[in-house]
Amino acid sequence: MMKKLYFVFAIAIVAAMTLSACAPAAAPAELQAPIAEEASAPEEAVIVEEVAPAEEATPIEDVASEAEPEFAWDQEYITEVPPVMMIDPYFQIFGQSQVAVPYTYENAVKLAGHSCGATTGAWTITRKALEVLYPGGEIPVRGQIQVEAPGAEDEWFVGVFGEIITYITGAAPKTGFIGAEFGQTDDVFVRQNKMTYPDEPTGTMPPQMEWVFTRIDTGAKVGVNFNLAVITPIATPERQAMGKKMAAGEATPEEVADYVQYWNDRAKFVLENADTLDGFFTVTVYEESPINTLEASAVETVPEATETFAWDQEYIAAVEPIMMLDPYFGIFGQSQVPVPYYYEEAVKLAGHSCGAVTGAWTIARKALEVLYPDGEIPVRGQIAVESPGAEDEWFVGVFGDVITYITGASPHTGFIGAEFGQTDDVFVRQNKMVYAEEPTGQLPPMREWVFTRLDTGEKVGVKFNLVVILPIPTPARVAIGKKMAAGEATAEEAADYIQYWNDRAEFVLDNADMDGFFTVTIYE
Repeated sequence: MMKKLYFVFAIAIVAAMTLSACAPAAAPAELQAPIAEEASAPEEAVIVEEVAPAEEATPIEDVASEAEPEFAWDQEYITEVPPVMMIDPYFQIFGQSQVAVPYTYENAVKLAGHSCGATTGAWTITRKALEVLYPGGEIPVRGQIQVEAPGAEDEWFVGVFGEIITYITGAAPKTGFIGAEFGQTDDVFVRQNKMTYPDEPTGTMPPQMEWVFTRIDTGAKVGVNFNLAVITPIATPERQAMGKKMAAGEATPEEVADYVQYWNDRAKFVLENADTLDGFFTVTVYEESPINTLEASAVETVPEATETFAWDQEYIAAVEPIMMLDPYFGIFGQSQVPVPYYYEEAVKLAGHSCGAVTGAWTIARKALEVLYPDGEIPVRGQIAVESPGAEDEWFVGVFGDVITYITGASPHTGFIGAEFGQTDDVFVRQNKMVYAEEPTGQLPPMREWVFTRLDTGEKVGVKFNLVVILPIPTPARVAIGKKMAAGEATAEEAADYIQYWNDRAEFVLDNADMDGFFTVTIYE
């Protein structure tokens, strides 16, 4: 299924003197060919490069017009799962979509780096909870949902489930968007700390783990248990041993074919039996949700089919994708070729497109172009990232979520790798995104994101001087932003604000090679 859609994240960076806020089928070894032994990281910078001024910025429309190869998953079921339709109030006030937006299982697979019984489980937990909280065909609203996790973010695979649930619902942990002037007006625009993890492991066995979802506007509450122990084919010790052979690229073609079918059959078992197998998913309603409780809104609630959905802002679907290899896709027979990561997908994660999301996207792109030169395809899991601040400092975590989506470098919530990670570190995703334990106090334009390619030890830092973004976010613009969030702006004010907001996002994309905008430092 070919897409001409591309990747954006939604946050507004508002930086002025006022500092107002935002602003294998064949052979696994072949896919892993670029992967080498981990090298020691260099200790100091010997080359400093600043991006040269571009003679002329390339309009993103021209990029989109270039021929793009068609991509299709080797496992068809990945694109056959019905989407979860979501409304995000940010999309409305920023003029990016007035209709429900499809969140697809394919998006979740790209985030996780593979499809399995756990990703389908997390997907289904969310779907079932939302069906109870928003009955009678009502469309769920991102930012209106709070989620309580059943364990610490690095306990078992709790964080892996949580990342998928966050992607769909917008309920984020400390990394989420605080909401800036919009959140000051209405809590629905706050995303930070709406996904809460216990500080310590609970010791709860996975089949007894209950995810609790609360609809903030009505108080409706529902818990969902996932009894993954009943998934077939059964995950025997022999299967786990074969998983290690797959990760090492040592399985025979016959073993590969059998393992690929086993792995994907488990994922499909969840999807096919989620609504019919008694005791598989247990839904407990703690507080019922009244029907027809949706507040008056200009947001259209009629679902749009995935195939016919289109953004109101064309640039969101016009950014060139970042092609990524993920070794998991190879050993699980899901893709033997690079997979396109689109700006559109980052926008869904963030809940809107803005100068911050395009900035985070560009930071990742520029770093990967240095670490993987001459057309080499970047490998997810082969990249470690050091952030320039704490996860809840300024919008550091918001940038980090976008970078994690692309690179696979996750914080504590990431996949530990299980038998695959025991075989090769490239399959470990947890703690490859490292946040400072305490706020650094750095000013945003001075913050440097440092990316390390683990197989070679190559390291690159990227800074983003967001203060040069135009149009300038004046106090008057901030005031209109509050009016937009409150639904009090006039038609003329709304049109002007939407133009201003999206012009800032496009400015970053169109001028990414402008001298002094993004500074790239190569460490060796």
